[in-house]
Amino acid sequence: MLNRCKLVHFLRWAWIASGALLPVVWRPARDTYLFLPINGAGLGHVSRALAVAKELRRQKPEARIVFLTTSIAVHLVYREGFVCHHVPPAALLEGLGTVRWNGYFYRCVADAVTLHRPGTLVFDGSAPYIGLQRVIRRFKAVRYVWVKRGLYKASVDHDRLDEQFRLFQNVIVPAEFGDSGRSGAARPRVSLVPPIVGMGFDDLLSPLDACTRLRLDPARPRVYLQLGAGNINGIADVQARVVRTLQQRGYQVVVGQSPISLRPTPCDEADREIVDYPNSRYFAAFDFAVLAAGYNSVCEAVALKLPAIFLPNHATQADDQTLRASMAARMGPFEVVPEFSEAALLEAIHKLQQRIESRESFSAPEANGAAHAAAVVIGGRS
Repeated sequence: MLNRCKLVHFLRWAWIASGALLPVVWRPARDTYLFLPINGAGLGHVSRALAVAKELRRQKPEARIVFLTTSIAVHLVYREGFVCHHVPPAALLEGLGTVRWNGYFYRCVADAVTLHRPGTLVFDGSAPYIGLQRVIRRFKAVRYVWVKRGLYKASVDHDRLDEQFRLFQNVIVPAEFGDSGRSGAARPRVSLVPPIVGMGFDDLLSPLDACTRLRLDPARPRVYLQLGAGNINGIADVQARVVRTLQQRGYQVVVGQSPISLRPTPCDEADREIVDYPNSRYFAAFDFAVLAAGYNSVCEAVALKLPAIFLPNHATQADDQTLRASMAARMGPFEVVPEFSEAALLEAIHKLQQRIESRESFSAPEANGAAHAAAVVIGGRS
């Protein structure tokens, strides 16, 4: 068994390393940037990459920016004005297998690099697939940047992450709201930036406009509910129970459906449903929200000062949503329900109502890290 493991490890290394032997007859274009956000279940990596890319375009208007992603949110990237290549994620290509998919992924990324000749490739994902590692070995003239969100679960192999870390010339680590210990993560080639948020106050609809568009009664209390895309685990049952609990207390409930949900289930119990991007443009319409504790949801709630109850998703492969929610709860009127039950939700609603009525203040959020991250992508320095 041990010899077989060693053989598999050797074959993986040999396949990655062989990319360096392939001839490459081209030179990169310094002002071309290829963003490579890896997504399957949600919008986290794509949203963060879009926020950085839009800021890069603002700081450097002459830049040519191209996307390649495994997310099915390709239309959202085009909507922001960027060309986008798509590689179906392995989970959607049944029967292909990890090895064959990585070969396919490698060829797609290599073709995009050859076609667009980026001077910089910006990867946003939990860990670089071996297909990308082979691209890095082959296209050595390209500068590689990893936007590496923190808060990995304890089960993640950190030794392997450190090994992969060395493949990149720059690593950008977006902070988490409420994380007082992030300075301890400082190391060479790492740029620690404030939390990256895709929306600002100037992008919000007014409370009246948002209520009008959502056909809500502005005289009655309103709650926004978003528990994720449901692509990792089913959310319909919990969603329906949350809606009923809120409505019994007199709230109008708007359910946000993800635009990349593979199996969208209508929530007939809700007063309204919206499928938009980003849904946070409607935040001013609501008294508070009930949210999964993904990076974007938490950062937008804190940055845009929307009181919230966080329901962490424990089914994520690497993302520690429980820790994120508990840290964000230090930033203002936020509550966390680590394990869902209707009794726990009712208690959280009661506590949050008290905190809102007492006019508890929000901690002043830091500057948006998108601008800092874009500067690193352009200049290679924090």
